[in-house]
Amino acid sequence: MKVIVVLVLLAIGVFLFRRAQRLAKEEQDAMMAQRTTEKTVAESASKAAEVNEAKSVEPAPSPEMDTVKEVEAELMPRESESQPSVDISDDIIEVDVETTKTEAEVEFQTTPVSVDVVAVEEVTPAPAIVASAPSVSHVIEAPGLWANDTLNQIFSSYQQATFAVERYNAVQNLIAECYKQRKTPDYLHYGANLSSQYLALFHDVSAEAELKTTGFMHLATLLNDTHAFDKAIALCKQALALGLTDGTVTGFEGRINRIEKAQAKAAAV
Repeated sequence: MKVIVVLVLLAIGVFLFRRAQRLAKEEQDAMMAQRTTEKTVAESASKAAEVNEAKSVEPAPSPEMDTVKEVEAELMPRESESQPSVDISDDIIEVDVETTKTEAEVEFQTTPVSVDVVAVEEVTPAPAIVASAPSVSHVIEAPGLWANDTLNQIFSSYQQATFAVERYNAVQNLIAECYKQRKTPDYLHYGANLSSQYLALFHDVSAEAELKTTGFMHLATLLNDTHAFDKAIALCKQALALGLTDGTVTGFEGRINRIEKAQAKAAAV
């Protein structure tokens, strides 16, 4: 029984203690809020007082401003007490003024300026380098559908060539490609038919530039294989007369002998 009484008293004591703490905290919060409100009101009042004081204060007139006002007053036009009125009569006396020339007047003389015309010598423009068009003897036919890409490209470079040297090199390359493919009849006959164009181009440009002459050897073989023996022999003799060589031991002389043997053999058949 005593234990129960003690527990009840403890519970009552704890309850009272907590209640006292809660009341004290609420009172403290109320006091803090009141102080904050009073402080805000005081600050607002002080700011309003400062603004009123700033508006009420006017700058005192300085002696410099007084001096400026006096100067402005002196500069202002003063009204005269009485201004005499001028009556203009209707009668105006006309005065003839004679205009005489004085010595100070400057006479402007127009001095004629002689212009020397310098004769301009006619300048003859330097002759422009004009690309030569291929002559009739240089024109070659395009290869047929049998031609490979290499031959077609070489022929295209021949068509686009603007100078005789370029055309000569292109024709020599055409002959070289036909020489490689001479086992095919189309290449064999096409290359052999280029002999006249090749020789014409060679004689045109041989005096202007140093040329490669492999075309003579290739053409001699192509003409021999197409049984154009006389043309092949004539070509070799022309190469000998020009002092050319085909790179072999016997040269064009030995090639002529071989062509003549082939010609004799073909005639015997």
